[in-house]
Amino acid sequence: MVASLCKSSGRIKSLYITAKLCHNITIMPMVHAQNGHGRCVLYSTKNEDMVTLTKRILDYSTKREVDRARKIFDQMGRRDSVSWNVMIKGYIENNRMGDARDLFDEMPNKTPVSWNSMIMGYTREKKTNIALKLFIVMPDKDVVSWTAIITALCQASRFDDAWWLFKQMPETNSISWSSIISGFQQNGLTAESLKLFKEMLLIGIQPTSHMFTSSLAASADLAMLSLSEQMYCQLFKRGFERNTHIGNSAISMFIKCGSFHNAWRVFVDLPQPDIVTWNSLIMGFAQHGYGVEAMMIFHQIQKAQFLPDGISFLGVLHGCSHCGLLEEGKQHFYSMEMDYGISPGPEHFAIMVDLLARAGLLKEAYEIIVQMPFEPTTVFWRTLLNGCRIYGDLELGVCVADQILKLEHFNSSACLMALEIYAMAGKWKEVLEMRRHMKEKEARKELGCSWLDIRGRNHIFTTRDESHQESDDIYQTLDLLSYDISQCVSA
Repeated sequence: MVASLCKSSGRIKSLYITAKLCHNITIMPMVHAQNGHGRCVLYSTKNEDMVTLTKRILDYSTKREVDRARKIFDQMGRRDSVSWNVMIKGYIENNRMGDARDLFDEMPNKTPVSWNSMIMGYTREKKTNIALKLFIVMPDKDVVSWTAIITALCQASRFDDAWWLFKQMPETNSISWSSIISGFQQNGLTAESLKLFKEMLLIGIQPTSHMFTSSLAASADLAMLSLSEQMYCQLFKRGFERNTHIGNSAISMFIKCGSFHNAWRVFVDLPQPDIVTWNSLIMGFAQHGYGVEAMMIFHQIQKAQFLPDGISFLGVLHGCSHCGLLEEGKQHFYSMEMDYGISPGPEHFAIMVDLLARAGLLKEAYEIIVQMPFEPTTVFWRTLLNGCRIYGDLELGVCVADQILKLEHFNSSACLMALEIYAMAGKWKEVLEMRRHMKEKEARKELGCSWLDIRGRNHIFTTRDESHQESDDIYQTLDLLSYDISQCVSA
């Protein structure tokens, strides 16, 4: 959102520079530079006005030759606020915030563009406190300033401060609303971000494409189909249904809700799907256990004249792993580098280990781990340990458990997995030692949860949960279902 504002202010500066080209301002010094062939040329600033020299500063800064830009700046006989701002922006874009700050402090008449550039520069370097100090002392704050500091605070996970500042804004627009909504969504406050989106619509602010992307991501996190359909209706009413970027977010949202029909309709309606669109479909089908469908979409990518990338292969390997398609998974894994020149990353190796461990090929999975071109993390060892537990390979399991404990001695989940394999192998001394260690560190496994969306309301459950107001009826229904299942099995 801040980038959009920068583009707007850039256009204003461009119009300002163009207007000033009509005036001739004589600049006396001589400046040395290099032409495109690397030869030294000499040009006189007598025949060049301030605007032309400012454009040269911009050109050199864009080419990352910021020192040459500074030489021109220093030799200018006269500078206006645009010249100062272009030079400051050049330092910021070339990651030289120290030089930018020195020049900013020297600037005689700072404009809102100067202040905003510095605030955004410190935000990009994650120096939120310095950006906030500049914002506080800034004399004439505009909507760009407010939006920039709110974005900075959200990126630093200081959403309480961001929300407080947002409420103090004298004037808001669609970009500032987009900033706070996306900030809440990125910090996991999905329900709050959707409430803000609704509030924004009620006061008549028109949503932007970026705002829809954030709101669709929030709806996907909640995985509530009714809410997702309402959100899609909002973007459809405003004519965003053919926007590829928004369409990709909508596909991911519907897939997370388990609505493949809606996801496919969004895909069909997109006039220009890109590789992200295809990858969203592949990953979605794969993660829900539709491995064959994921492979079919993977092959359609090439028919649509797109080259698959690492994410495409990640999706199809996921599908093969979930469906136990061992040979197909191997074929796609080895074809990555041989046929497409894509080097497998850690995530691709992790899925291959999972595929082999699920198939009981534990030794082969172990060889992949030890022969990888990078150090294995606990993800690899945990995956292999789970295969050892399922197939009863206690000797390898104990070896793998030792590797896990070396890497994550204080992780409760890792300790529980190691404890289980030690008990299966009859290593009671290690079991007692592990239990003592977990007790001392008060290690507890993080409790998982599930939820259901019934008539637009979320119902959350944990293991052996009795906190729900209708838990008695729920457990009675489960008992009846269990009885019916046992009768069917015994029949």
